Amino acid sequence: MYLPFLLSFIPAISAASSPSAAVKNGTYVGRYEPSWNQDLFLGIPYAQPPVGDLRFRWPQELNTSFSEPRQATQYGYSCYQYATAFNLSEDCLTLNVVRPAGYENVTLPVLIWIYGGGLYTGSTADQQYNLSGIVQTAAAAGSPLIAVSMNYRLGVWGFLQSPQILAEGSSNAGLLDQRLAMRWVQENIAAFRGDPNRVTVWGESAGAQSIGLHLHSFGGRNDNLFQSAILESGGPIGTSLEPLAFYASPFENLTRTVGCWTAKNQLACLRSLTSEQLFDSNYSVTWNPLVDGTFLTAYPSQLMANGTFIHIPLLIGANTDEGVSFSVHGLDNETAIFNSLLDWRNYQISPPSIRTLLDLYPNQYPFPPYHIVSNQTFPQYGLQWRRDAAMGGDLVIIGQRRKTAEEYTRGSQPVYSYRFDTQPWNATATTGVQHFVNVVFSFQNISGALGPLPEFQTYKDLSLQIGEAYARFVSTHDPNGGDVANLRGGNLGGSTNLTTLPAWPRYSLSQPENMVLNSNGSFVEPDTWRKEGIAFINTISRELYS
Repeated sequence: MYLPFLLSFIPAISAASSPSAAVKNGTYVGRYEPSWNQDLFLGIPYAQPPVGDLRFRWPQELNTSFSEPRQATQYGYSCYQYATAFNLSEDCLTLNVVRPAGYENVTLPVLIWIYGGGLYTGSTADQQYNLSGIVQTAAAAGSPLIAVSMNYRLGVWGFLQSPQILAEGSSNAGLLDQRLAMRWVQENIAAFRGDPNRVTVWGESAGAQSIGLHLHSFGGRNDNLFQSAILESGGPIGTSLEPLAFYASPFENLTRTVGCWTAKNQLACLRSLTSEQLFDSNYSVTWNPLVDGTFLTAYPSQLMANGTFIHIPLLIGANTDEGVSFSVHGLDNETAIFNSLLDWRNYQISPPSIRTLLDLYPNQYPFPPYHIVSNQTFPQYGLQWRRDAAMGGDLVIIGQRRKTAEEYTRGSQPVYSYRFDTQPWNATATTGVQHFVNVVFSFQNISGALGPLPEFQTYKDLSLQIGEAYARFVSTHDPNGGDVANLRGGNLGGSTNLTTLPAWPRYSLSQPENMVLNSNGSFVEPDTWRKEGIAFINTISRELYS
């Protein structure tokens, strides 16, 4: 089992052995980490600090250069958020580059990580998201890559919505942070021996949602910022994109709280606040993206139906029991579920649609959650909790996974779909395989949470198999490997046949299949379960996610 990688405890090494990279505006000196045999470049700014008049605006490119080398040996500040121990600042738009040492004569593909957290929490400083594990596994599998992660603005700092913000062209700033970080990669990754023409974006939950929105941004315009994507438990149509009017009350509450409600220029007043004043004002408010006419020209469900999206290969999946994380407790009968769905997560589900959902998801449905035997009930969560969990998971995550796989396949793109199906080692029966539990596997047990060895050796094995499949997808756009010898530079070392996953089928409309990632033995299944219910959900996407 990998031990947690605590960068703050690693002693500094001499400048002579420190790696360096000359980017557009100067040279950064990173740190060689011998325990991983990797070069680390941490906390590199990719945008001007979004403070003062730049607060809430789309990020601005760096406009200064420096002649003396600068250190890039520790994570930058995390963006403002609540209930966290991260070191916070508004000056947080930094990214990290991790590459395997050596490979001096090889140009490596690039994997960009975008963290989740509901667009209100998350940080590259979170050691669950340390990139060293996936970089090490990729190199060992003979598919070496360079990994990048970025911080982006969250909550009100990244997603403040008001008529003035919209008119100014500043809506969805947090998503544009991500986009500018991708552009920085295009302009600078060659200095780290990365290939800007072989970039894969990778995200989970709100990170995958963000990628889904990028795939449908600017009317489907492809700026070649990335050439493939990995989406874990999220996508373009899973979160409600509220209209501007939805934010009238939150904006009024915010401006009244900080004394800007009566200001002639409310936005200028908000920008004049100190970081602490703004931070202290906004704890319970959720701010999300909206259709702004520029970054998002229409709702993703509309754009997807029209084929208006960036056409690239996808690896996409969801966890078996996503609904455990998106269910409502205490629902004992059908009437209770009906009333709950009328105002569920701000979705505008019409009464006729709710009635159809209840017909398509009967209380004796055999699947939800998969890891609980079909005749077992849990009265403490509600007599119809399992029924509600099936609908909740399909509405938020699983339905859009299937829809995205279908639409990209219809668009003649390679799609590889999965269902992650392994409970945490210390989970209870009701936990199932819920949202987020796959992340420790994807990140190669970097947090040390897979369970004790040798009892849970199969968990470590599955983690390695996932990492190897991801690395192959980054290199070849095929998790089975394709021709890894395409990498420039000749002999890369490592194995090219480590994975024990079965052959991962390319998604097909006539025979849709998932790779089921299970520690007891992964297998391929038809992607047809809950077919009627999910198909109906995907016909009312506009109703759900507008």
